[in-house]
Amino acid sequence: MKIKIFDTRIQAKEVLSNNDPKLLLIEEKEICIVRKNDDFYAFENRCPHIGEPLHNGNTNYLDEIICPLHTYKFSMKTGIEAHQRCKNLEIYKIIHTEDGIFLELN
Repeated sequence: MKIKIFDTRIQAKEVLSNNDPKLLLIEEKEICIVRKNDDFYAFENRCPHIGEPLHNGNTNYLDEIICPLHTYKFSMKTGIEAHQRCKNLEIYKIIHTEDGIFLELN
């Protein structure tokens, strides 16, 4: 299922500060979204380790989201934890079209 989250890239850039994780509530799911320059990443908001909200975390130069509780690092592209200490994050595809920016839910 595709859900429109922004009308344009310009609107998305106005709403999403660079490298600043934000929480989206879509279809009763908590999703974390991050803009890194012109790239957008979306993934489950809860850390698979203990469930800490990732929108309270930070990103780094390796395109990883860092859990604020135990500093587990997950690739925002693949969802893989850097040291494979817990299961991977669920990643959601972002689709850019002329009609807007969409999030694809599994």
